[in-house]
Amino acid sequence: MPTRLLASLLVAPFESGRRLCLLVEAGETRYAIEATSVMEVALPGSDGTSLRGMLEVKDLSVLLGGPPESGTGMVVVLDVSPTLAVRVRSVVEVADVAPSPFFLLPAGLGETLAPLSRGAILHKGRLYLELIAESLAQRGVARGLVAPARPVYRMASPPERSLVFESQGRLFGLPLGLVSQVVTRGDAFSMLPVQRGAVAGVFPHAQVLWPIFSAPAMLGEPATVEPFFVLTEMAGQNVGLCATRVLGVLQRFEPAGEPGEFTAPGLPGPVLFLDLQHMFS
Repeated sequence: MPTRLLASLLVAPFESGRRLCLLVEAGETRYAIEATSVMEVALPGSDGTSLRGMLEVKDLSVLLGGPPESGTGMVVVLDVSPTLAVRVRSVVEVADVAPSPFFLLPAGLGETLAPLSRGAILHKGRLYLELIAESLAQRGVARGLVAPARPVYRMASPPERSLVFESQGRLFGLPLGLVSQVVTRGDAFSMLPVQRGAVAGVFPHAQVLWPIFSAPAMLGEPATVEPFFVLTEMAGQNVGLCATRVLGVLQRFEPAGEPGEFTAPGLPGPVLFLDLQHMFS
């Protein structure tokens, strides 16, 4: 274990108002682990499955239901019962996160992450999910986290004015009154260890942590992260939707023949209007 990192972990984590966390990357997600829960950080053994031939190493990404890490990575030994050693893709740093903004997990995620995470920390422009080490030790056999399923409802008629956007090659429409703004995806966006469902990740914006959903995934397609997020308010909840591009605000929609689909002048194809207010209520 690097001397500087070891020294950082040994400093009292709450001294002078400090709160030290070990920041790591595993799978496609960044995590924060309180320093008080970390016993050691080290390189894995030659076969990658044990630490010094004594402690079994479990892949953190796999433990959370994701794919195994492709490289050697690093091993983090957690001070839990029983002792748990997890492999991560990389160790970012040990940081004092006391001054960093902390976000509670948004209600739109249901109970997807509640047993494993207290919330998220925004540190140096990047978002880290804070893991509860004790919950990892009790997790047992790896099983994927699943976002809550939502019934699909389609609008019977289009609103007078709508924002039209494209996601995964399909056009979708939203009542303009529900749209807060459109933002570009930045480094602060974080994917979640969710294997199935419509959740693509979470994004901090305007002092709020927004759950980001994929509209095509609500229809059964895989959730894909795209360059833009359409931020909306649905049934009193903050909801972001992935978009490849935004075509603009349109009106004068006509039925296209399929339930929930409408066309308007200048559009390359039909627009699907999901009744998201109903779906998120």
